[in-house]
Amino acid sequence: MQPLLRLLPLLATLQALTIIEQSLHKLHRPPSANHAEVPERLESAKAALLASDVKVKDWRNAVNSTTCTVFDAVDALKLVHDVDHLREVQAMSQTGGGFDTDTYCAPGSWEAVLDGTRAWADAVALAVDDEGPAFALSRPAGHHATRTTAMGFGLVNYACAAVAKALEGGASAAVWKSKFGRATWRFTKVHAIFPHRSAVSILDWDVHHGNGVAAIFGQEPRVRYCSIHEAGGFPGTGQDESDRGALGNILNLPLPKGSGSDEYFAALRDKALPFLLDPAPDCLLVCSGYDALEPDPLATMTLQPSDFAQSVDAILARYPRTRVALGLEGGYALGENGMPEAFTETCRALVDGA
Repeated sequence: MQPLLRLLPLLATLQALTIIEQSLHKLHRPPSANHAEVPERLESAKAALLASDVKVKDWRNAVNSTTCTVFDAVDALKLVHDVDHLREVQAMSQTGGGFDTDTYCAPGSWEAVLDGTRAWADAVALAVDDEGPAFALSRPAGHHATRTTAMGFGLVNYACAAVAKALEGGASAAVWKSKFGRATWRFTKVHAIFPHRSAVSILDWDVHHGNGVAAIFGQEPRVRYCSIHEAGGFPGTGQDESDRGALGNILNLPLPKGSGSDEYFAALRDKALPFLLDPAPDCLLVCSGYDALEPDPLATMTLQPSDFAQSVDAILARYPRTRVALGLEGGYALGENGMPEAFTETCRALVDGA
């Protein structure tokens, strides 16, 4: 009995993390092999995690989701995008094309982004239900997509769709669960019945400002959004820290070009986390981009993979792990000290954290 009791804390830790994979991401294919936004991004992140010693509780395919169907994903996207924009994405994905030189659309892209939306919605649903942490492994990055425009590689805004679905009460449903061999009924949570009581905070540590998230939720009092990004970078927004938006629910933290861990952690610990977590929200969603890494070709910051593990540690020091969801945004260095390694270190911290 004593050896078994000593194993219980370890077993609990090993059941900490759920990965929800965008199964259909390969349908979103770039027009050339030289494009930064390629299927290898997700595949390399997945391979790195599977090759590591990080133990994942549950690895799910979004295409099999029963809590966010294709129809649910479309409804979630309609909450944050104009219908005309969604129709344009759907139409362009029939033949392929592009919204600009960066943001392409391939035959099958519509199906891929619906699958990505399902992954993010399920990750947020788990966190709102106090069953996180969960990580949506998807592409392309969506935090630049506005209500009416695809941009910055992103066709739709996964983060906003997932949060909007949760705020509408779609994140929690009465479900059957089995605990210790007994089926127990768990009713819909209070926030699903009274959605006005919900609150979600979004931390965006992608190196580029999430202009789409800021614009879509700038008038939503139930959402707080903070972006830590490189000053002067794409898309040129979020440069004024004093501009908190009309409701005071937006915090932009631009860092000088070439910033490293000292500048980054000062912004995270002293400004971002107090703003997002006091008072505590029902869920913290992290737009987890990894293009602030030193080898990334699209920016000049100098973070290392271990810095993202420390970022998770900083979060878990003041917020429950089970209410944290993450989704992959940018990150385009796939070699040594690149996105796959940083993604793995993030997951390791989610498993091993407090």
